[in-house]
Amino acid sequence: MSGPKVLVVARRFWPFADDSCQRLLHHCASMTRAGAKVTVLTARWHSNWPPYSECREVPVHRLLPAPNTNWNESHFQKNVAHWIGKSAAEFDCIYVDRADALVQVLQSKSQRWNLPLLVRFSPDDAGFGLAPGQKISQIAMADHCRRCNRILCSTPNSHRILVSQGIDESQIERIVDIAWEPVARSVENKVTAVNALFETSSDLLVPERTTVLLHLGISETLPLLNTIQAVCDLLDTGTLVRMWIIGSGVEPSGLYDLIKSRGWHREILLFDSFDDLQELIRIADGYIASNPKEVLQYTLPMFAMAGVPMLIADNQDCRAWLPETNHFQLYGPELPLTQKLQDFFANSDRWSSMANNLRQYVCRSKSSDECIQQWLCLFRDSIAERKV
Repeated sequence: MSGPKVLVVARRFWPFADDSCQRLLHHCASMTRAGAKVTVLTARWHSNWPPYSECREVPVHRLLPAPNTNWNESHFQKNVAHWIGKSAAEFDCIYVDRADALVQVLQSKSQRWNLPLLVRFSPDDAGFGLAPGQKISQIAMADHCRRCNRILCSTPNSHRILVSQGIDESQIERIVDIAWEPVARSVENKVTAVNALFETSSDLLVPERTTVLLHLGISETLPLLNTIQAVCDLLDTGTLVRMWIIGSGVEPSGLYDLIKSRGWHREILLFDSFDDLQELIRIADGYIASNPKEVLQYTLPMFAMAGVPMLIADNQDCRAWLPETNHFQLYGPELPLTQKLQDFFANSDRWSSMANNLRQYVCRSKSSDECIQQWLCLFRDSIAERKV
């Protein structure tokens, strides 16, 4: 039986490398390998980007204008609806990767197109891809979802919000976000990764017997400044550490001023995003998540599946995701990051054991194949319901 023909509508897609874009890229590629006919419709964020390309065998159509202003937003919505109207016969269903005003526009047209409309509800998603006037509350997001055929969510909190807004449970499908490509770690492939990264940039040099801490993902200014302060305090004690802050989205000048004032500008470095995390995961001795809601879709599962020790700012979705034995990895006002870092270096065996336990726990949970089959069944059921 041929797979469903799914149109995925997303404001942002590769080459953007934030967590939601990474998750969607691997999701689409995995569904394509499983037999689905996936096509992505997204915005063309740079005039030099082609209007059509393929990424990991997934066709990608990009529309102008990019919705970076309120005026452009209305034109983007009209262009998306117009494109789908011309191409509706080529698809069996539409999946929208974010609940916002665009969903309302597509709802008004989907009956005419005779295509089921599915939407992802993720209330903690960053506002990237939304014009200033388009940012909306969680309640408004849930309301946009109300008239869709199915609503996808990945966390207990997002599920609770939908139910609290009176949305029927039968409309809601919970599918967890998982690590799509587990990364093997060994002494040998760590050395290979260190050499490969150094060839990319001499800034990525890792001296011998030096611990590498990574901070990946979109963050907020104050939590990230506090993280830098904690690592600087550690460096002041003579601990051999390198910290790489990658793709934080925070204005770098303030971060760099703090790092330079503490005298650790060679040890704590700022980088743009990486669209492939494998080499970074292979060299990481520890991972710090100061804003975990922005890395829970892809980055945290990837590091967990690889068995990397993690220090995570306390967050209710992380508490629901982590087994209780791993809650020691969480830090907050009562157990600040400085104390957790000191324990991390003083009790490395304990942290390695926790990381390995989490890796085994994640491996025992739903596999990527099972999740993809859940998605495919959901698409097929929605298509069948619409035909009835």
